[in-house]
This record gives sequence, C-alpha cells and structure tokens, in this order.
Amino acid sequence: MPKKTNEKSKKKNTKDNNALDLDNEIIIGIKTLPQPNQKKSSNKKSKKSSNKKASVNNFDNLNIKGSKVKKTNTKKKKSSTSKNKEDVIELNLGIEDENLKRKSSKKRKTAKQQEIAKNKRKIKFRIVKYTTLVAILIGGGICFLLSPFFNVNEIVVIGNEKITKEEIISLSGIQLNENTFKLKYNVLQENIKQNTYINDVIIRRKLPNKIEIEVEERKPTFILAFANAYVYINNQGYMLEISQTKLNVPTITGFLTPEEEIHSGNRLCSEDLQRLDHVLQIMKSAQSNGIADLITSINISDKQNYILELAKEKKTVYIGDSSNLSTKMLYIISILNENKKVEGEIFVNTDLNNKGAIFRKKV
Repeated sequence: MPKKTNEKSKKKNTKDNNALDLDNEIIIGIKTLPQPNQKKSSNKKSKKSSNKKASVNNFDNLNIKGSKVKKTNTKKKKSSTSKNKEDVIELNLGIEDENLKRKSSKKRKTAKQQEIAKNKRKIKFRIVKYTTLVAILIGGGICFLLSPFFNVNEIVVIGNEKITKEEIISLSGIQLNENTFKLKYNVLQENIKQNTYINDVIIRRKLPNKIEIEVEERKPTFILAFANAYVYINNQGYMLEISQTKLNVPTITGFLTPEEEIHSGNRLCSEDLQRLDHVLQIMKSAQSNGIADLITSINISDKQNYILELAKEKKTVYIGDSSNLSTKMLYIISILNENKKVEGEIFVNTDLNNKGAIFRKKV
C-alpha cells in the first residue's frame, strides 16, 4: 500500500513540475519541446488547432505579463496603423470620387453625343425627305409644262407698220404646235432684229398657248442720194433700205461715208454721224418754229456752214454752225414773210448782233 501511494504522489509531482515549467517557459518566451510521452498518431487537424491555441495562449500570456513599453509600442503601432488605414481609406474614397466623376462626365458626354447624333440623323432624314419631295414636284412640273397643253396655236404681232406680220413671224422662226417653254426668246429676238427696220423686240408668253411679239420699228427721217437710187436712213444713221422711190423727207448731201459701205444694215461713218447730230438740232429748231416742212435738202459737207434748201420758197439758207439756232430761225421767218415766192439766198451765218441777216435776190 505505501508503495502505490508513493507512486501516485510521484506522478502528481511530475505533472505539477511539468505545468510549472510550461508556465515559466511561456512567460520567458521559449518554446517547449514536445514531450516524448505525447502520441504522434494525432491527426493534422488536431495539431493545427493545438498549435493555434498554443500560439494564442502564448501571445496572450506575453501581452499579459509583458512590460508597459511593449504595450505602449503596440498601442502606437495600432494608432499608426489606424491612421494609415484612415489615410488609405480617404485616398481610396478620393480616387473613387474622381472615378465616379469621370464616369458621370463620360456618361454625360455620351448622352450629349447620342443626342447630337440623333439630331443629325433627323436633319439628314428631313433633308432627304424634302429634297425627294422637291425633286418629285420639279419633275412633275417639268413634265406638265412640256405637255401639249402649252403648245403654241396663236401668234400676235403688234407695233409693226412697215414690216408685215407674216414677215416678222417668219423671221422669228416660231412654228405652230411648238411648246412655248422650248422657245429661246433671246434667239427669237436676234432673228427678228435681222431686219434693219426693227429697232427693238419684246416677246411675251400668253399662257397657255399664245405668243405676243411687240416690235419697235425704225422710221426713215432722211434720204441719201446715191447713184440713181435713194438710201433711207433714220435719226441714228442706220441705212434701212435702198430704193428707187424718193420719200417726202429731207435729202442729205455732201456726206463722207464711202460708197462701198453704203448698204442696208450699215451706219454712216463717225464723221457723218457727228454732223447728223447737228442736223437733228437744226430740224428740231425748225420744227418748233413751223418751217421744218419747207426744208427739202441739207448739205453737210462743211460743219461750220450747213446749207438748207427750201424748194417751195425757191430759197437757199446758209445757216452756219448749230449755235444760236433760235435767233437764226427768227431771222429766216421774217425774211420769208417779207420775200414770198422771191428766189434768192438767206445768210444767217453772219454777225447777227451787228449786221443781222442778209437776203440776196437772185438776178
């Protein structure tokens, strides 16, 4: 009996010593070696859990029995780590805010771009729509205008005296049953103006099927004695016609235009045109004084001394240049009234202020 009790007390003492030794080793921080009595047949899971528990217990014992310096260091480390974590969180939040802003701006930009693209599509669609409509309308209008509904079936000519209607229509080249919109008016006008009597042409459409041609004719106001014929000219010096018939208009003599240039459609030379302008002034003054019908011929060979022939009065008037015409006409009228049917010459190309007009009877 005493042996058994001793053995039990020994076992208890060994256990207590082992426990004390482990506590001392944990406090000092030295890892203990595993006891040879422990079984190695434990599973890996039990070893891992025991190691974790031992490390936790060791760490707790170290924290409990460690010095104040270690606690303060750990506190500082915790505070520094917490600060670092807060800074990191703030940075992450800032980055996230910037990313959110960028994403929102990108979304806005994409929304605007989509709206712009939609507007562009709408504009393009409208343009295509309206252009097609316009093209259809234009095409339909052209087809309608070129239809037989607008074919010419009547031609009217107004303003003509010398030239007949048939001649003007034939000059124009317009044909009946021709579409009025196919006619080129500038070509028609040039065709009609080939006649020297035509000064101007106006062509009007009278829809749906009528054409009106208005002409302005040149009128012969003078004639030129040329060989055995007479050349009709108007106030602008255009040679309208060469005829054997003498018109009841004044004859111009002493002109300088060469014979080879005298044919219908031409004009007088520049020198003759300048003198013709003076002749028109003389005729205008004579018209206002009522003696223009008495003038039968005008000699323009000397522009400083134009000579008028008054065949009915059997008198020749030396009028000088085209200056002071109103005074000269008054002298001519007075001499005509004093010397009716007396053949002679009237000189008003003198110094009218000092000498006045002179009448010289023919002997």
